[in-house]
Amino acid sequence: MNVFAAPGENARSTPAWAAFLLLWAFWLVGNLATIPFVFAIMAPSLLAGTTEQPANVQGLVIIITLYVMFSTFAACALVWIRYRERRSFASAGISWQRAGRRYLRGLFWGAVFALFLMLAAILISGLSSISETPVDHFSWEVLSRPSTLMVLGLLGLGLLVQSAAEEIICRGWLLSSIAMRHGRTVGLLISAIFFGSLHIHFFFFGNIDAGLVAIISITLMGLMLGLYALNERSIIGAAGMHGAFNTLVFGITLVLILGTGEASDPLAGLSRAYELSTQPKALSAENFIQGGLALLASTILWRRLRPVIKNPGASTGVLHQ
Repeated sequence: MNVFAAPGENARSTPAWAAFLLLWAFWLVGNLATIPFVFAIMAPSLLAGTTEQPANVQGLVIIITLYVMFSTFAACALVWIRYRERRSFASAGISWQRAGRRYLRGLFWGAVFALFLMLAAILISGLSSISETPVDHFSWEVLSRPSTLMVLGLLGLGLLVQSAAEEIICRGWLLSSIAMRHGRTVGLLISAIFFGSLHIHFFFFGNIDAGLVAIISITLMGLMLGLYALNERSIIGAAGMHGAFNTLVFGITLVLILGTGEASDPLAGLSRAYELSTQPKALSAENFIQGGLALLASTILWRRLRPVIKNPGASTGVLHQ
């Protein structure tokens, strides 16, 4: 099976076991590339003998990581595709044909998914999430400050970079490479499972039960994004969908933290938002709803994809041998 586009006669796929090892190796390379930048940011505190970094320094480290670590992570996969597997980027779903339209469409559906998730969570929780926030004391002034706008802009762009990198790795390289050797279904499942495993830290910094539910929900989102990419024969729209979801959820969390006075420094607020997003302390309706919505969307996308299996000449879907 050829996924997204024909890989060429001399193309070589990577075995599933090797792909898992390589992806973690790429992740390590990305982190190593980030160390000099992180050290430069943390150096003043370290030289002063402070072991625990201030929250605003942690926030700056998060932004640097979004740009440097994930860009390097994706670059490793691109180099492997081009020079080891001898494939074109188009065979991994990376094509500039109608890329702008696909990305905008992905942004739209990602925003719809995120807003529907937040609305459903509020309704199911009986508006408890709103009642816990003192809306009458919400300050819009802090959101108009240049420093806040700059951090929000850097965060938004960084999350788009991160999301695009994860799509290149999970839905681009991993899905297509494994599907060439083992078929589309196996490629979809393995890429989704690996996507979930990238968030394994949820287990170590939060409640174990909550972390398990969160990882399952993220894995189902990986399945949804893989099916969306296969339907579009491109990962560009999936990158937009992923980016819009992350930016809205993370951005709204940061806005609430700053507006309610939980943090006054936008970088400190960013550190707090990251903690809330990656360290689940208890089971919440949002994680169950997120997984349920992703499963529902995956079912719809799979039903759209099934006719292509029966009719390889259909205009949507993937190419077959």
